[in-house]
Amino acid sequence: MEQKKAKKIDHEEYKEIYGAALCISSFKHLILSPESAMNLQASLQATIDIPRVPSLNGLIGRCSQPFEKQLTETDVNSKQCRLSINKVDVENAVMPLLKEEEDVEKGIRVKVYDANGKEYPMTFKLWAHKLHVLKEGWIEFCTDHALLAHQDFLKLWVFRNLHTQDLCFFITSRRLQEFQPIKKRRLNA
Repeated sequence: MEQKKAKKIDHEEYKEIYGAALCISSFKHLILSPESAMNLQASLQATIDIPRVPSLNGLIGRCSQPFEKQLTETDVNSKQCRLSINKVDVENAVMPLLKEEEDVEKGIRVKVYDANGKEYPMTFKLWAHKLHVLKEGWIEFCTDHALLAHQDFLKLWVFRNLHTQDLCFFITSRRLQEFQPIKKRRLNA
């Protein structure tokens, strides 16, 4: 019980710090010179792990901390056409960014960006009432990046587009020569 309480406080502190940083950064175009604004943006990116992709500069609003996922056979299966996302990662990274009117059961249209800034339209959805997935454009993303089960690890960020307030994902991948699934350790609550 104590562990959960401490984790929640840390998360609340993070939200407060991030909110303050976002508030300060929102003033950069109104008050600061362009040079000062760029310096502020660089210092914010140094303290918060935000994707650093030139084509996304100025688009990233509220942003989650990144999380990782090892791809499974079903994630890269062209007949499945979806990327499953762990429930805990959804609760920590996606849910805090959702608007009240957004319904994951019906599906939320999202834009997913790769490391080059290429945009892939997808839908984030609760599938079969138990599994959160990115659907529709996922197989194109998977094919474009030649992703492999068990060898490829994704790093995902979730953010709000600063201009449109649309929900977006940013995904990078890295490949290891690991051919076995790595089981996540479950912490006893």
